[in-house]
Amino acid sequence: MSNVALLLVVLVVLFALMAGGVWVFAALGVAGLLGIVLFGAGWQFSAAIQMWGTSNSFVLSAVPLFVFLGEIMLQTGMSGSLYRGVMHWVGRIPGGLLHSNVVACALFAAISGSNVATVAAIGSLAIPEQQARNYDRRLILGSIAAAGTLGILIPPSISMILYGSWMEVSIARLFIGGIIPGIFIALLFMGYIAIRCVINPELSPKVSSNWRNRLYSIKDIWPSVTLILLIIIGIYTGLMTPTETAAVASVFALLLAVVLRKFSLSMVYKSALAAVGTTAMVMIIVIGAKLFVMFLIFAGVTDALSRLMISLNLSPVMVLIFIYFIYLILGCFFDATSLLMVTLPFVGPFAVTMGFDLIWFGVIVTILLTIGHITPPIGMNLFVVVGITRGITLEEVARSALPFFFLLLVALAVLTIFPQLVTWLPATMLDAAPR
Repeated sequence: MSNVALLLVVLVVLFALMAGGVWVFAALGVAGLLGIVLFGAGWQFSAAIQMWGTSNSFVLSAVPLFVFLGEIMLQTGMSGSLYRGVMHWVGRIPGGLLHSNVVACALFAAISGSNVATVAAIGSLAIPEQQARNYDRRLILGSIAAAGTLGILIPPSISMILYGSWMEVSIARLFIGGIIPGIFIALLFMGYIAIRCVINPELSPKVSSNWRNRLYSIKDIWPSVTLILLIIIGIYTGLMTPTETAAVASVFALLLAVVLRKFSLSMVYKSALAAVGTTAMVMIIVIGAKLFVMFLIFAGVTDALSRLMISLNLSPVMVLIFIYFIYLILGCFFDATSLLMVTLPFVGPFAVTMGFDLIWFGVIVTILLTIGHITPPIGMNLFVVVGITRGITLEEVARSALPFFFLLLVALAVLTIFPQLVTWLPATMLDAAPR
């Protein structure tokens, strides 16, 4: 058989496995191993080295540490305290407590790096309370589902760690590059909520608050804010790598739990168990994807794609539109980690060939992944909201999140037109800032 025929066989096997409901990591791994056998010499040794090299990564060791950090916040109740503290600071803005959904999600995202954890932590507190206060149901559900997408955009971000490791770019600069876009998207959400509530005040009842309550609420906010500053300052100044920052922040979170009298061995055990489960899921997908990429290299697919892009003489704008379209469609059917690992072997060479700034491109890809979290039928944030709220359907949550979906598209367009919003802050970092 010709190389083209063998390539088609492997791709057919891959898509047949995925269509049959086989887990993504298994489909990628099986198809990759089949391709390596067909195209590669000494495939057993090559595959073993690839699997070991992928899992033995200092950069990727940040994943379990950041997940562990987020779980500590959940298990100790510090995430709930964060939400209650934020309430007093945004309650008087048109939209009232709806803004606390966005702000609390943004702050918690700057600790956990997980959209699912962000939605579950903030939504389980915000939704019942705001329903009891007669806030508009759709704005409650939509703001929680959409603001939860900030979990993989505002640093730390597991998706950015995977992207940076794969594309061999600075994860520290990726983290810092996500700060301004994350704040911009949060402000977009809050602006939309405020406009809706100014037009129709009945959507959000007024919330009374005074400076005494605000100052008293600082005791609920300071632990989270301290952790956020520790993470951002440690990475931005280059004092610590992202992995080292995750380790130091995790230890600091445990110390905070002791100070706040929320420490227990049960809490540590549950947090560690959750971190192990999430890390195992992420790493097995990464290993499967690496095997598949190894096959693509043996088959010459990556080089062929680069040559094809050059020969077609497409403009960067056309390439970006094509990539955006692919992510928006596939985001309806894949979770973020799986989609990233499936697409990077193909879109990565495109980005390099077209000369895109890989820090900017990484943030853009992360935003595209966040959009997939609120698009049915596989939007994870939608399912989390359904799971923590009684008496609602997936369709209702999806409709509630639709305006925020368009706001994310607006943010994507703005950051495409003005890439400096992403690249400016990383450019101010020290040249010695580590990965």
